[in-house]
Amino acid sequence: MSGVLKRLPSKERLLQAKKLTHQIFDELWNPTSKRNPAKILKAPLIGPELVKYYGDNLAVPTFKDFKKWFPELKLVDPREEHRQFMVQDRKRRNKGAPKKKKQ
Repeated sequence: MSGVLKRLPSKERLLQAKKLTHQIFDELWNPTSKRNPAKILKAPLIGPELVKYYGDNLAVPTFKDFKKWFPELKLVDPREEHRQFMVQDRKRRNKGAPKKKKQ
């Protein structure tokens, strides 16, 4: 049994191997397990930081905006029309939402 134990790598050698794998796979090397902000920095942005990063989405006009600005054109949203068609199709095949219970 002592012959097998002599052939096992030392703790320093195992530590070097772990450090090398962390470098290869671009992971944070933290052998002492100290707290660090890596988890926070990898988390998705929330709140004002998100708006600052991506910008305000209200700058791009939507189809509803054009419909409101030009009511005389009687614009029809093709996506909404397709959605309404699919809802009606599902109802015809009895696959739609159930009727609400009357009290």
